[in-house]
Amino acid sequence: MRRLILALVSLSIIQPIFAQKSPIKFGNVSMEEMTMSSYPKDSSASAVVLVDYGEAYLTLTSVMESLTFEKHVRIKVLNKRGINLASIEVPLYYSGSDEEKVINLKASTYNLENGKIVESKMAKDAVFKKKINRNHNELSFALPNVKEGSVIEYSYKITSDFITSFPNWKFQWDVPVKHSEYWAMLPDFFTFQKYMQGYLSPTTYEVKSKPNVGFTENAHHWVMKDVPAFKEEPYMTTENDYISKINFALSYYQFPGGILHEVMGSWEKLSNDLIEDEDFGKVIDKSGFLKDQVAQLTAGVTEPIKKIEAIHTYLKENIEWDGTKDMYAGNFKKILESKKGTSADINLLLASMLDKAGFSVDMIALSTRDHGFIRQAYPMRKQLNYVICAVRLEDKTLLLDATEKYLPMDILPERCLNGQGLVVSKLNRGWIDVVSNAKSKTSITAEMMLTDKGDLKGKLQYSRDGYDAYDMRKSYHKDGEEAYLKDFLGTKTWQVDKSEFQNMKDLKVQAKEIHEVVIPEHASTTGNVIYINPFLEGNMSENPFKLEKREYPVDYGTKQENVYMAKITVPEGYQVDELPPSKIFMMPGNSAKYMYSMNLIGNTITLTSNLQINKSLFIQDEYPNLREFYNQVVAKQAEQIVLKKK
Repeated sequence: MRRLILALVSLSIIQPIFAQKSPIKFGNVSMEEMTMSSYPKDSSASAVVLVDYGEAYLTLTSVMESLTFEKHVRIKVLNKRGINLASIEVPLYYSGSDEEKVINLKASTYNLENGKIVESKMAKDAVFKKKINRNHNELSFALPNVKEGSVIEYSYKITSDFITSFPNWKFQWDVPVKHSEYWAMLPDFFTFQKYMQGYLSPTTYEVKSKPNVGFTENAHHWVMKDVPAFKEEPYMTTENDYISKINFALSYYQFPGGILHEVMGSWEKLSNDLIEDEDFGKVIDKSGFLKDQVAQLTAGVTEPIKKIEAIHTYLKENIEWDGTKDMYAGNFKKILESKKGTSADINLLLASMLDKAGFSVDMIALSTRDHGFIRQAYPMRKQLNYVICAVRLEDKTLLLDATEKYLPMDILPERCLNGQGLVVSKLNRGWIDVVSNAKSKTSITAEMMLTDKGDLKGKLQYSRDGYDAYDMRKSYHKDGEEAYLKDFLGTKTWQVDKSEFQNMKDLKVQAKEIHEVVIPEHASTTGNVIYINPFLEGNMSENPFKLEKREYPVDYGTKQENVYMAKITVPEGYQVDELPPSKIFMMPGNSAKYMYSMNLIGNTITLTSNLQINKSLFIQDEYPNLREFYNQVVAKQAEQIVLKKK
């Protein structure tokens, strides 16, 4: 939205009229801050953010327009784990020749030496910038001489031509924050949607207004004190979904006496814009040079699903994903020549090739799990960061992504499983559930002979399906068999006599690994008694859910199943004295289920253990039941078999 200022020339020059300043002065570090050794409100904290201050304001004149964002941070490092906070990354947006820039960057470390505060200033060569994707760069810098007990401080300004993109503000960090403060100076001809997220409320929120020539500037002021650390918990998408934060979305603008200009619009408008974008919708319709290649790939193939599979397989095996998540494609010819591309390069190329094969293709714009869920009440392009394809065959819709070599065509990468995606198409509109019928499943089969010394000898077989098979194949092919085996053993004291891998390339069947092993001293012997836990692998030693109360949903991404089957032959001269009883645990609606079955047939103990998570998302109200379910599973899997000498 460049050159909005042309409509304002006749009004005035717009500059910030509220003079604000950080509650601390750069370099004025107190002895109290230097000698601080712990944070009373969180004794486990590795560091504490003493002050996090920011302000954002517009400067508009007849010759320029800019948005300025200022930030000033001071942090106390309490122990070695807090040193990582001395490495800072600043995301910067760019489009065409316009780019956000960092100016007035200062960074210093303060240490106490012989009772005096010694400052170490950051050198200029400690600052780096790298490209993230076609619209984002990242400026990173590291403070010098940081150690346990240091105070670190940095400040900078970001100047931006993107004056309608007001910066959001994060109150919560992964360490506690004593004082967080943000000023957002908004002229009243801009109407923003402002929405808080997270489970904390500001200590102070006020709006100060001052009239200017032809408009009023509203200074929004938030303060949050003694903010607890955000604790990452198991099975979360990204902290950006739940961390306490204020977000801004420009809804519309209207200059005095002028007409109203809608900015946020609607998802339908955004979809239409994407269809007309040269690097999104247009690139699918064009690229006629692909017709001959598609004809060769599908020659002699009559079944539609087989044609789709041929194109999908070709791209997976010939174009390597470079790890960049993106929405817009580059030059298809260059991508095919280099055999490497972003997710958008590959998936829009897939769409274009399917189009040339005669299929009706919809694009699905989505937000990946690490990018955050989509708030559908706020139609903003920045909520989207990824694109996949949808092909409709009769009554079936295929969701396709060709970035992962070791995933079958009918399984999307886990990063895509984050709720709904926006349908971008000339014919179809709305939202579609981005789901996968595949689950993460591992089955372990153990056939073991137990000696009277507590050693086990026999065969272990791992069979993996769905996402577990993908993880295994990717690791196996990336590092090779030798490295895979080394990682498999880890710190185990096992002796592996022979290993075999099956179906490492055939993605339509289970991936298998089989090991002949000797496991010393797995069982414990005391006099005439042997105690043995029948689980060699695949059991839970502790509950992953530690907190009694959880503020966030439990999001597995996919359904899960872990099966363990064991046959253990009792050594001669011993008999079973005690077997754990069989048991079944189940959550309401069969959303999670655990089956444990133990039997004795002759001198062979058989165990079947099956843990199923039958839905991917559990809301907060379900958490207590889920936590207790895991408690029961952990306790059951810890039970031991007791053998006695005859």
